[in-house]
This record gives sequence, C-alpha cells and structure tokens, in this order.
Amino acid sequence: MPRITVIELYRYRYWTEKLGFDREWIIQSSQADLYSTLQKLFSKNDGLLIPLRYDYYLGLSNTISKRKHEEIFTAISTSTPVQVRMVSIAHEYPSTAQLLATYYLATSTKNFIYIEGKEDPTVVLHIDIDNITRLTYETSIYETYTLTMKFFTEVANIAYRYGGLAGYLGGDNIIAILPLNSYKKFIDSLPDYVKIGIGISYKPRKAMELATKALDEIRRERKKRFIEYRDVSSIQE
Repeated sequence: MPRITVIELYRYRYWTEKLGFDREWIIQSSQADLYSTLQKLFSKNDGLLIPLRYDYYLGLSNTISKRKHEEIFTAISTSTPVQVRMVSIAHEYPSTAQLLATYYLATSTKNFIYIEGKEDPTVVLHIDIDNITRLTYETSIYETYTLTMKFFTEVANIAYRYGGLAGYLGGDNIIAILPLNSYKKFIDSLPDYVKIGIGISYKPRKAMELATKALDEIRRERKKRFIEYRDVSSIQE
C-alpha cells in the first residue's frame, strides 16, 4: 500500500485576510517559499511532494519512518505563519488514503496522525502531451495553457476512478499515482496523443526519477507511447 501524507495549513484563509488588501503578492511569494521548503524536506527523505491547493499538500512518503514524519511535521510547523496538521496513511488506493486523511482532519483534534500499515511500491506516471511545443507556436501560449488545464482535469478524474490521484507539475507535465493493480487500466483509458513514463519503486523519489527517465527516452526515441522502469525486481503485478 502506498503511503499518502496530507498536510493542512489550518485556517489559512484567516491568515491571508489579515494581510490587508495589497496581499496577493505576499501570498504568492509565501506559497512559493513554503512549497520549496516542503519539497526539500520530503525529497531528502526519498519522498515527493505534490501541491494541491497550496493550503493542502500531498506527500508520497513510503519508506519514511514515523519519527522522520514527526521531524518533517516539526520543521513545517516552524516554517509557516499558521498551524500545521498532518495525517499519514498507508492504503492500497491513494484516493481512499486521502479520503481517510480528510476525515481525520475534519473530526480529530490531533495535529499529527500517523497510521501504521504495510507499504507497497509507489507507482508514478509522468505524463505529457505530444508535440505541445509545436502546438504552442501554431496557436498561442494561453490556448495551450487552457488545453493543458482541461487535459489535467480529465487525467485527474480518470486516475481517481482507478483509485489514484494526479497533480499538475507545470508546463504540460502531469504526475499520477496509481495502485499496482490498476495503473495499466489507467494507461489504456488515456488518449493516444500523450506520452507516459512509468516508474515503480518503494521510494517515491526513485519512482519519480524512473518515470522521468522513461519519459525522456520516449521523447528521444519517438517510438513508444509508454515505457516502464522498475528498481525492485521482486515487485509482483
């Protein structure tokens, strides 16, 4: 079961409203700084962070111990102007893990919750749209941006249908996290005009590295729609 860690910046909106009317540049700068801090905290422990709404973040944290999660929680708490809450759950379906995390955040008074569970490999898919650069120059930057946002919404909905989650990485890059038992069905549901790099590892950062390696190979060779790399030969399908 992949381990999903949800981070909440509690009562974030109330903090932003105290900044006055000329606040948006402060909010955007603060969000960028915090995302950088959080990404480094997770990545140095072989995890990976995905921004959701910037008042919520999704961490992929397989192989990170409870003690390390507590250290990350403490570090985050000293880096934000608001109270931080964290829930970490291992579950076969990432979509269910975040549902459970949402429930705990809504019903518990605890700021840190770590639920033990068997951890399976993380399946990361790095997805992009074929020939996006050419399309950008044939249409416009804004039109391809809106196309990418529409495509991301479609991918996110398909991923959720198969028990997974998706995040937007910038440009035309999308990350999806799927269960081992359904990622191939997810791929079959995507349109033909996308390229998909697949990485599978117990360590989320490694899975992302392998997925990116696979995607770069597809871009270079232009022969396959998707390529998969695994770093653990004993992983069973």
